[in-house]
Amino acid sequence: MRAGVWAIALFGLAACSGGDPVVRPSESGGNRADGIVTMSSTTSLYSPSGPDWRVGQEGAAKRCRSWGHDAAPTFAGWREKCTAWDRYGRCLTTLETRYYDCQG
Repeated sequence: MRAGVWAIALFGLAACSGGDPVVRPSESGGNRADGIVTMSSTTSLYSPSGPDWRVGQEGAAKRCRSWGHDAAPTFAGWREKCTAWDRYGRCLTTLETRYYDCQG
């Protein structure tokens, strides 16, 4: 009986120790003529994980190739915008946008 209780307890601990959920940035616009791709992701005050910007860079590279640019996109800057506040003035959700330059 004790072995069964220990097995259930260990299984419960193993289930709780999983990794944080991965937030994937998505393409939110850009300008083909200027060769700029924008990728955005929303984060929360209560979310323990941030966006995986490697996925964002891969998405930007894919868009750049579809536009005919063969250079790897370079990180050109970012912008953060608070989209919701709580009653204490803390930012609850933030929209983070990163810009990638297709022309290297």
